Amino acid sequence: MSGLRLIACFLLFGMSCLSPVAPALAAPVTVVDIAGRVVTLDKPATRIVLGHWVTLDALSLLHDDPVSLLVGWGDSGANTYQRDLLRERFPAVDAIPVVANGSIDQMSVEAVLALQPDLVILSRFDAFRFGDTGSAPPQLAQLEEAGIPVVIVDFFIDPIANTVPSLRIIGELTGKAAQADAFAEFYEARLRRLALALDGADVALKRPSVFLHAFANRPECCFSAGRGALDGLIGLAGGHNIGSESLPGAIGQLGLEAVIVRNPDIYLPTAVNEAGKGLSLGPGVSRPRAIEGLESLLARRELTAIAAVKDGRAFALWHLFTHTPLHIVGLEALARHLHPDRLSTVDAQATLDEVNSRFLTVPLTGTFWIASGDAVED
Repeated sequence: MSGLRLIACFLLFGMSCLSPVAPALAAPVTVVDIAGRVVTLDKPATRIVLGHWVTLDALSLLHDDPVSLLVGWGDSGANTYQRDLLRERFPAVDAIPVVANGSIDQMSVEAVLALQPDLVILSRFDAFRFGDTGSAPPQLAQLEEAGIPVVIVDFFIDPIANTVPSLRIIGELTGKAAQADAFAEFYEARLRRLALALDGADVALKRPSVFLHAFANRPECCFSAGRGALDGLIGLAGGHNIGSESLPGAIGQLGLEAVIVRNPDIYLPTAVNEAGKGLSLGPGVSRPRAIEGLESLLARRELTAIAAVKDGRAFALWHLFTHTPLHIVGLEALARHLHPDRLSTVDAQATLDEVNSRFLTVPLTGTFWIASGDAVED
């Protein structure tokens, strides 16, 4: 290259002329979110504020360093366990600013704006007050009026319909579409396997009635799922959620006496990792501790009036499966418990092992389900 040509290149195009192909500029990204809203970014997001009920697991399935994307988050709700899980590999998780505690209603818009995010990710559960699309809190409009793109996803209100689209939305907006497609293929293959086994048999499926007792360690009974949330997962697992018979929304309170009269076939308590509070499930929980906790829960005087509890027809699940694409693991575990004859080859632990090895940045290890009568060692 002559001296004059080299000078011309610098003047006209800068250093890119020294390379045969100039690097491509990032193209704008446009998605339609779960609420039907069009969201456009100039380029893939690198400064994200994450709401309470979109677990960092969703980003961890797609990105090698999900913590590096966060400039703020709600670290309560579904993200309560993430600090302990990620700290060893990503110590910066402790430095992520907390922008709210409890719900989006408590989110400081000023605090979010000060962080200069290029994207806020909220769940449908958070953004529309437990899924009701007609009552968005004012923070949502305030963020958008300030020019901050807000995308709404859903792994909870209607997980079967919305998990794959939500993960693909996050993948598109973070430049990880290929990773989102890979997990979607994995996820959908397992849903098809369950559907074939449960709905494709010659004999009609008998669906046991299930009483979901959410956050079962709470002193009051009986917080449960209505027509949404875990109702869809229980149905896909081949059960019938009794909460759907009386609760009008996605979640609500059932009366203990009504549960006793309804006499469900299966008692399904959920819990998180809570030291000294009875049933404990989740990351870091040992199998003996989970078994001991379930036995303690089943001995509670008021619960023994439920026949399924008294007779030992209980199966416990980690509660936070309900807010993450990883619910596919809990779904398989529950389905096999409800229909062991049809699902003898389904192995939820093998599915979790594959998720850990192929997708999750930090493996999820612990005890996430347990049945009454399970031995300490299988």
